Amino acid sequence: MDVCFSVMITSKQIAEMAGVSRGTVDRVINNRGIVKDSTRSRIEKIIRLLNYKPSRAGKVLVSHQKKIKIGCIIIKAPNPFYDDLYRGIMLKVEEYSSYGIEVIVERVDFFCEAQCQAIDFLLSQGINALVIQPINEPPVAEKLVNLEKQGLPVVTTNTDIEEFKPICHVGNDFFTCGKTAANLFDLITEEKCNIGIVTGFHKARSHSDRIDGFREYVKDKPEMRILAIEENLDDDIESFAVTRKLISLYPEMDALFLVAGGVYGAGRALKSFSGRRIKTICFDDVPTTRELIRDGTILAAICQQPVRQGTLSLEVLFEYLIDNKRPEKDELYTDIQIKLKSNLDL
Repeated sequence: MDVCFSVMITSKQIAEMAGVSRGTVDRVINNRGIVKDSTRSRIEKIIRLLNYKPSRAGKVLVSHQKKIKIGCIIIKAPNPFYDDLYRGIMLKVEEYSSYGIEVIVERVDFFCEAQCQAIDFLLSQGINALVIQPINEPPVAEKLVNLEKQGLPVVTTNTDIEEFKPICHVGNDFFTCGKTAANLFDLITEEKCNIGIVTGFHKARSHSDRIDGFREYVKDKPEMRILAIEENLDDDIESFAVTRKLISLYPEMDALFLVAGGVYGAGRALKSFSGRRIKTICFDDVPTTRELIRDGTILAAICQQPVRQGTLSLEVLFEYLIDNKRPEKDELYTDIQIKLKSNLDL
């Protein structure tokens, strides 16, 4: 017959029953340090018998004692999406302050040097973990690899980076997002379109992955032609200029894929060519994009839940630092949502 204990059991009592120190019990519970196999087996048997679970209150006390600091580096650019990502992070900053956890958020320009400097600054502040929206550049990857070697956990959020594997990536399946956009164009144009692409940053994997997914879908559809790809730095003024350039250079262009930010600027450019009907698909549910969908300038927006990406990134590190729990998957994806005029207000 199985025995179940309902009384509160402490790690000190487990140590006494096993004839070991509390430190040894702690190493077994948190799966760190070296413990003899026979000792580990004895402690684990007692833990199972007593149905022992470390109390969250005790963990909170530990977090106060350790003075845990989490650093966050996110993009500073005139794109409302990044404001939503920041809002999701700040929701958790407020919640985790009650646990004695300090979160330091740095919003920096999407340049390699700026991100490297931000990493160095956060290290000087004694952070225990990092959330980063990384630029896909070798110097940033090198710094993140060094953090990993030091045992400092890193979560990449919204966009990923080559040559570095974080404990978890939180974002959207951007390759599939790109294929989804191409699929929509396929349905709307019946496989016949000449497409201009305006991306945000060539060095953002979230943007390049969307383009790769788009290319993958259209590669066997010869009448879906990609004419050119321009970069707008997620800036509306730049987006206005490059979109006008595309429309002027390619009179045959009848479709426009807006990969990232700068949607409002591109919309203004489209409206300035009132005689051209260019079917347009973009990303993200922001107020200015909503207006462009309502007036028919944009047909659809593919959305990715930025607030949820922000909160989930910190939740992963909270469970890692407080509960010693690694995420079940290396990549945690938010839902892909398609917003049309008919469902815009859902």
